Order: sequence, then C-alpha cells, then structure tokens
Amino acid sequence: MSDYDVIVIGSGIGGLTSASLLSKRGLKVLIVEQNSTAGGLCNSFSKNGYTFDIAASIFWGFGHGEVFHWLFSEFNILNDLLERESVIRKIEPGLQVILPNHRINIYSERNRFYEELKREFPSDMENLIKFYQESDKIEDEIYYLLNKDHFYSVKNHYPHENKRLKKLYTAISIFLKRKKDILQIAGRWVNPLEIKYFIDLQLTYFMHKKTSDASLPLLSIILGIPKRGIYGIKGGARVLTGILEKQLIKHGGKITYNSTAEEIILKGSKACGVKVRQGNSVSELKADWIISNTAFSNIESSLIKKKRKKNQFLKINKKIENGLMPFSVLLGVDEKVIPELMGEHAIMLRDYELPFSDSNILFISVSPGWDETRAPHGKRCITATYFLFPDEAGKINWEIERENKTKEMIDHLEQLIPFISEFIDCAYSITPDDYQRSTMRREGILRGFSNLSGPYGFNSLSFKTPVRKLLKVGDEVFPGLGVAHTAKSGIRAAEEILKRY
Repeated sequence: MSDYDVIVIGSGIGGLTSASLLSKRGLKVLIVEQNSTAGGLCNSFSKNGYTFDIAASIFWGFGHGEVFHWLFSEFNILNDLLERESVIRKIEPGLQVILPNHRINIYSERNRFYEELKREFPSDMENLIKFYQESDKIEDEIYYLLNKDHFYSVKNHYPHENKRLKKLYTAISIFLKRKKDILQIAGRWVNPLEIKYFIDLQLTYFMHKKTSDASLPLLSIILGIPKRGIYGIKGGARVLTGILEKQLIKHGGKITYNSTAEEIILKGSKACGVKVRQGNSVSELKADWIISNTAFSNIESSLIKKKRKKNQFLKINKKIENGLMPFSVLLGVDEKVIPELMGEHAIMLRDYELPFSDSNILFISVSPGWDETRAPHGKRCITATYFLFPDEAGKINWEIERENKTKEMIDHLEQLIPFISEFIDCAYSITPDDYQRSTMRREGILRGFSNLSGPYGFNSLSFKTPVRKLLKVGDEVFPGLGVAHTAKSGIRAAEEILKRY
C-alpha cells in the first residue's frame, strides 16, 4: 500500500501547480520542501519594512485564456484576485528597453508601442512595424494551434484525442523549426546595430537568448509576451506562491518544510517512493507517482543511486545549456529619486562598446506605486540584477567582494537613476553563492533548453524521465522559462498522472 498517490519533491511554482491540481481531483499528495517556506525562486523576504522578491518579479499569463487565468478559474478564485480585490493588476508599460541613447516603452497596445518606435527610431519605424506585425501574426497562429484542441484542460482524456494532439504537436514542431534570421534584412535598417540590440535585449530579458540563437517563431512568442500583458502582484512573488499553497491545503494536500529528499526509491526501473530526512529522522514514504521540482543535476548527483539510471540522467544534464548565475542588489529607496519616466520593469544596456554580458546588461524592477504593502509610505523597492556564466562567477570570492560588488551595482544604477546613492534606506545583496545555497542547484541557478532541441520544447526535454512514474517539472522542461511557463509544466505533469486515474 502506498502512503501517497503522489509525492512532489520541491515546492516551486511547477511543483505547487501539479500538487494543488491533483489534490483538487481527490488524489493524496505530499510536497517535500527542504526550506522553511514554499515557492523556490518565486518568493519574497522582508527587511526593515521592505518586501523584496528573491528572483521572480515580472509576471505574465493572467490574461483571458492564459495559464494563471485558467488555473484561478479552476480554483474558483479568479474574480477575487483579478477583479474584486485587485491583487493582480496589469502594468503599463510592461517593459522598458534602455539603450545608451534610447528609452523605449513596450505597451500591450501595439499602436501605443508604435508611437514609441516612431519617436526613438523614426528612420527605421516603417520596417520595425512591419517586423512586429509579421511577428504578431506568427505568434497568433501558434496560440491558435495550441489552444484549438488542447486548452489547459486536465479533463476528458480519451485515446483518439491524444492521437490528435500528437499530430498537432508534430505539425507545430515542424512549423517552429523554420529558421529565419530577423537581421537577414539588415540592409534595410538605417541603424542595424541599435535595432539588433533592441530586439536582443527583449529576448535576453525573458529567456537569456539573442536573435542569433532563436528561430523567428520562438522570437515571436517572446516578443508577444508584453502584448498579452505584464502584471504586478500586490505583496510580491510570495503572494502567488501563497495562493497555490492555500489551494493545495484546502483540497487536502500536505506540505512538509525543512525536509530533505535524500533518495528516490526505485523498484526495477520504476519510482515507488522517496527517502525523506527531517532533522535526525529518516523515513521511506511510498507513492504511486513522484514529481521532481528540482534540477536534473540534483536528480543525477544525489537522488538516483542506481548507476545505470544515474548515467541516463547525466546524459540529459549534459544536453541542457550552461547555467547563468545572478548577482542581485536589493534597495529600499525614497520614491522621489525614481525618475518619472522610469518603468516598473526595465532592461538596460549600459555601453555599446562593452561585451553583451555580465554587468553591461542590468535587469531592474521597481515595486509598483499602488502596492503600499511592499515598502513604507513614500518608499519603493528596487531590485537590480545581472547574470554571469558559472566559470566567471566561480573566480570571484563573493564574501570578500560582496560590498564592492554592491557598490559597483549602485554606481551602475546612477546611470539610470541619478543620485540614487543619496536616497538609499537599506541595501542587501544576493550573490550566486547565496542563490546556490538556497536552491541547491549544482551548476547554475537558471538554465534553459539546449540550442539543439526544438525551439519551443516539442522536441526538447519534457516532463517524462528515464525512470517510470517519475515526472519532472520546472524551468528545465517544456515549456519552462518564466513563472507562467513553469506553471504550464506543472499542469502537463498533472495531466499525465490524471490519465491513469
């Protein structure tokens, strides 16, 4: 007899999504979480009256028919969150792209966005609008294909439907393989370098890729995110985590904190349980299904003991791109120092002459002015982040350099927010070492799909693993990358299990 129908290792958004949906369908579910709080990187912490998001601070997927809209409808909480209590609100502009000599607001309404292009790139405006119109057309086609027969439903699983879905996915996969470098028409651009950086920064913001690494369909999906809407969450990222955690518990699911999954127990080639440590106590819990919301590197290095299976996970791990490790500075500031033109989310290229990496690219988020739960009256939170490759981050002694790197980041921010150093109430930093300790990710904090895999995940790593009854969710599987896509991976894993019940 199993102790649980499903055990979920890790309580990131992917794991919480799977667990809450399965609990609502009546399955007996347990989440094993090594930290004292749920959420993984979708979390916040409070200091001196300020609430800072740890990592996830830009959110999408709340528009009609999108993943969180569907998820909240499933739990009958949509009106409370999006309408009556306005916990989640749309942000305009959703994103600012800042170049050394340009500042472009990206609004959800395209005509308003085109006015920004007209102001900043008047000589290239006509070609830019044509490019975005073509991109939007491709993105609309993809969303239509994805949602036509297969909405985010965990109901009605019949063999003939699955066959139709397989054909649908195959067709989309072929469609998405078409490569088309958007800059092959560079001769048409008056300022090709500026246009390239403008597009590259948007892809870098949402998926850490450049135009040279992406097919036009993938690029279209990413460029369509602001069009479909960027949202703010009153109270920060931890509120989203709390919403899903509450639904899990409401429907009979269970979560144990400060609990470490030491081993996935195998019977032949099938997962049948988890060895869990709480303090000095170790117990073996049996389950019909295991969902892992931890990195492939963690599964291969510690959770799987059988050598043959370890090697299979090692091969998968090698296919995934190298990780990017963030360094973040969290500031509590007087709101009067924030420029009137400053958006709530921005990505900035500091210098055309410096490499397109490291501290030359800053990701900046400012807590919304309408959210007074995040900071004392008249104050705001700012999070500034840049990313390094692991070999670069490994050369730095972060405990020694923490203070210098924090000051360096503040100096960089002066370029965007003049005199900010004079209006700082508190400053904290989160180094790559801090991120690795909190997430236990061995080879980097954020990892994307391999460039060799299908560009939207149809031929890439999915929720299935080399071990039967062991599924994977999170940012390393389709569709991954971003809180909304991570939630989708959780829905897909839940679907797979519900087919068997």
